[in-house]
Amino acid sequence: MPPFGVMFHHFHDEPDKAAAARHPRGQGSISATTLSEMLDDLGDRVIPAREYAERAAAGQLTDTDVCLTFDDNLRCQFDVAEPVLKERGLTGSWFVATGTLRGEAPKLEIYRRFRDTRFANIDDFYEAYFRLLAATPLAERVCEALRTFDPNGYLAEFAFYSEADRRFRYVRDEVLGPRDYERVMDELIAAHGVSITDLARDLWMGETELRRLHKEGHVIGLHSHSHPTRLANLTPSQQRAEYADNLALLMDVTRERPTTMSHPCNSYTDATLAILRDLGVTVGFRANMAPGGGSTLELPREDHVNLLSAAAVN
Repeated sequence: MPPFGVMFHHFHDEPDKAAAARHPRGQGSISATTLSEMLDDLGDRVIPAREYAERAAAGQLTDTDVCLTFDDNLRCQFDVAEPVLKERGLTGSWFVATGTLRGEAPKLEIYRRFRDTRFANIDDFYEAYFRLLAATPLAERVCEALRTFDPNGYLAEFAFYSEADRRFRYVRDEVLGPRDYERVMDELIAAHGVSITDLARDLWMGETELRRLHKEGHVIGLHSHSHPTRLANLTPSQQRAEYADNLALLMDVTRERPTTMSHPCNSYTDATLAILRDLGVTVGFRANMAPGGGSTLELPREDHVNLLSAAAVN
């Protein structure tokens, strides 16, 4: 296997903690214990984040090199994963969508927490979502699009997605778009008597946590400002604004110019890569192991879910 990054997102508190856990279990989340077991399996392959980035930029990675990466600036990563890394003397790359630092947090994570904590399982959420969607003026557009939808061909590179996951993401990203999707989700949340403010509590790291990570030797990198799920659909000028704002805010926090990044939702174009190079970014990560264009801005990553599945088989 070639060198790769392990991509982490969500973590939950250990099951023996109080019932009102700060970071509840959700779809795809793991505990500190599971993270430790994964690191045991990876062993000496994991190298420091800065060393990995330097080797990558110089074209000097070896087939045994692995790095740890954390997307989306999530507080659960700091509370659950950082202590495990610190105990082992490991560092990772933390890719930050900076809207969370300026009160402009993307609703993607808020919606995820809603479906993880207000429904018995993800299929119950999907049922409620599509039932509400069917009662809106958007129903005809969605039905027409789904008539020719092939779940096996959509997001095929993410093997861990179920058919229902693919259907939901297709409707969200390709049929509705951000504005209509948020309108339906906000209506569903209101119908459950939940507030956006409550759902957002303890979701993201702040500047204090990021400065501590930077001080401990972790790499802080770009992940866009507002975390659009389809950044490739933005104009080049909009993409530049996303990453220029992202870079400026992270420089304010760390006093160091970021030179690494990861592509949110694996969405980018050749124009994106040119913008990143112009901003001085030398190392970037995809969100899967599929081959990119071969540049140092398209390095592969394996989702931790796939590593867990492989360990279970072995």
